[in-house]
Amino acid sequence: MGYCPTLQTMKIAVITDIHEDFRNLEKAFDSIKMQGCDLVVCLGDITGYSPLFYSHAPDANACIDMLKYHSAMVTAGNHDLFSSQRLPSYHLEKNMPANWYQLPVAERLKITRKKIWLYQEEVQPVLSKENFTFLEGLKEWEVVDTGKGRLLFSHFFQPDLAGVGRWFPFNSLEISDHFRFMRAQKCKFAFAGHSHPPGAVTVNRLFWSHTYKDVITIRGHHKAVICPAIVGERFPGSYITFDTEKNLLSTILID
Repeated sequence: MGYCPTLQTMKIAVITDIHEDFRNLEKAFDSIKMQGCDLVVCLGDITGYSPLFYSHAPDANACIDMLKYHSAMVTAGNHDLFSSQRLPSYHLEKNMPANWYQLPVAERLKITRKKIWLYQEEVQPVLSKENFTFLEGLKEWEVVDTGKGRLLFSHFFQPDLAGVGRWFPFNSLEISDHFRFMRAQKCKFAFAGHSHPPGAVTVNRLFWSHTYKDVITIRGHHKAVICPAIVGERFPGSYITFDTEKNLLSTILID
């Protein structure tokens, strides 16, 4: 479990899904500085580059170094687990043995029946010892207490908090476990990444809503926000800010 002590109300920048795109990450931090944010939270997938999906020059070490330089709070994404050869916390539920990464791909496919990402086309980054250790130590979720309510941050939804499974929910019922997890942690709102939406997606118990507006107010009936990706490919790279005093959510393009 991760936990940040109670802070005063503040403006939080939430970035996610960098996929070794250092150029966009650098632009994002320049923008975040101008936004006057008090805290930066990264929801994972710092690593994870495949030429099948991306055309930028990957630099995992530079991305991790930048996150450390800015003292960002970081959670682990599924690609970060793969890059550091870590199993997810719920690996036993997915029949993933301790020697998972040493098994042949064909055997892993047979075990998981194509329900787990195997990253066959991914270029494994050559990480420095320090940055490998950094990825090894990332938690799957973090909580920030703002004084106005507790916020839950993770790469994906409970129980698959790091997003290792090949599934995406299509309605709120499919993430009911995450809502229960939020209640157990006494969290008012949750923030996740992984899906690379074009803009933020607000989620409540009944429906999902994409928002392309610059600023919206997060109401009490909202439960979760799915954040856009830093990496720029299908959609322009972007991130969100959240004003915990006024519950204002802003989607900010960096391209």
